[in-house]
Amino acid sequence: MGGRGLDHLIEQNETDLGFLSAYGGGESPEELLKLIQDSICKEMKIKATEQGVHFSLSLENLPLVNSDVNRRGFLDAKLDATGIEVIITDFGPEQRRFIERLVEFIRGE
Repeated sequence: MGGRGLDHLIEQNETDLGFLSAYGGGESPEELLKLIQDSICKEMKIKATEQGVHFSLSLENLPLVNSDVNRRGFLDAKLDATGIEVIITDFGPEQRRFIERLVEFIRGE
């Protein structure tokens, strides 16, 4: 395969891999903020930071354990009896599930 073949392959892969963005990753803090904003409820507070999106929820007895936020896509998690604070660095399936679980909990579903 010559040089043109390799260039063509790289171009093809760049255009064909766009679907991967559905799994999260690579978004700027501002893009993350927009994605997360569409999923949260009014009790949740978010703001863009240099590292990602700072997420906080002050509510007792959240249905969370430390392992829920000590994984890829979460940073500097602080979970205690009064709520959760964490920086979300990706918005993939785990982060979506995290927010969905909290929304369901708040709404009593």
